[in-house]
Amino acid sequence: MISGSRNIFLLPVALAFVALAWRVAKLGFGVADPMPNFSPWLALAFAGAMVMPRVIAWWVWPLLLVVTDMLLATGEMSGMWTVYACYALAALAGGALRGRLGGMGIVGGTVLSALVFYVVTSTQAWWVNPVFAKSIAGWLQAMTVGDPAWQPQAWVFGLRSMLSEGLFAFILVFAYNGEALWRRLEGLSWRWTQPRLITA
Repeated sequence: MISGSRNIFLLPVALAFVALAWRVAKLGFGVADPMPNFSPWLALAFAGAMVMPRVIAWWVWPLLLVVTDMLLATGEMSGMWTVYACYALAALAGGALRGRLGGMGIVGGTVLSALVFYVVTSTQAWWVNPVFAKSIAGWLQAMTVGDPAWQPQAWVFGLRSMLSEGLFAFILVFAYNGEALWRRLEGLSWRWTQPRLITA
């Protein structure tokens, strides 16, 4: 049995705050982004709900994202509700599946969350952007090429998002396992192919 008082893993939490600090730097101080479309937020929502200490509720990371945007973003935010809803649903799913997935399941679930995010936000763009015809052809354009005025194309954005979210989820699980190994806590590491039941 895993004691709740010992199940505190600071390395995944540190990675989460590094990601938050980077977002603050980009939004608040205009720091140039060397990795456009690289985002760890769905990984923090889905995988974070599984590897973060239980004292950190599943809704913390989506809330941090919303608060950060409200405080620092200077552009129009009326269309961001679907983004926040996707993050919240990913975090809710991650919390519900806590202890039921192996490490690769966590990474795969994060990639699936990123795919759902891409479909939902692209569909929203198709619906509200007049550049897209309100037809199947227009929806397919939104899913693939996207708005010609924006680069990269939509499918490139989606692919980069899925790859980056999957990579960050892998890093989170690796950090969790690495810290468990370093602290020599038997039974706490996450198996890559089998789920591990968390009891506290």
